[in-house]
Amino acid sequence: MLKKLIAYQKLLLNSMPPIQMNSKKLLFIFVIFFMNMFIFTGNKSSSSDVITIIFPILSVWMINRILYSDHRLFETVPVSRRYIALNIFLLSIVIIFILYLLGFIINIVFAGLLFGGLYLVYPQGFNQSPPQSAVHQIIDTTRGNILMLCILVIILFAGVAITFIKNKKHRFVGFAGFAAIGYGLLFFLKFSMPISPNSDRVEFLESFSIMPQGNAILLCTAIAAVVICITSVFMGYKFYVGKSIGTKDY
Repeated sequence: MLKKLIAYQKLLLNSMPPIQMNSKKLLFIFVIFFMNMFIFTGNKSSSSDVITIIFPILSVWMINRILYSDHRLFETVPVSRRYIALNIFLLSIVIIFILYLLGFIINIVFAGLLFGGLYLVYPQGFNQSPPQSAVHQIIDTTRGNILMLCILVIILFAGVAITFIKNKKHRFVGFAGFAAIGYGLLFFLKFSMPISPNSDRVEFLESFSIMPQGNAILLCTAIAAVVICITSVFMGYKFYVGKSIGTKDY
């Protein structure tokens, strides 16, 4: 059973067409990256928070390309459409793990090259004690990290469900509406957060973790994540079994 599942996941990945970049896609990537940087980055560099949003968006985009490619190899094997739909949801999670693994490896390699180069150029700098800096308050960001996980899950499952909508215009409206609501709520949340004690600006994770209404917001977001996951799987299956997927619609 496990071998069959892995083989089908590979078949889905092999159904992805080559990536061809154009001006529209580059503009979309720039807008998404800018909006995430505006929301999640304060005085501190917070690339991990941006990645939490970017990775599920990339996963949904890849699923969309697989579903509407010209060579859908995953539909050539004798399996039920329910099995295909569930495997597509599973693939979106697999893609997230692959992206995080690649990101981790790239960061390790980059950090190794950076520190290795600095040591060769300025070795005495590693023997000096770090300069004294202002004392910062240690803030437990567990609550903020859980919120980011809930946001990741919501984007992933709702986005994959929308990709199953066969009409291109309806699918675009679904993505646009979901993005508008999601980013609208995130903007509203950021402007409602207190300033971090360690900065003169709002730092998303720290500010949310000390926000008085944080527990209530986190509880509502967690409940919404569970409901959206279940609903998305059900609706995605309904969209997919309706009729055949179209082509060249990504």
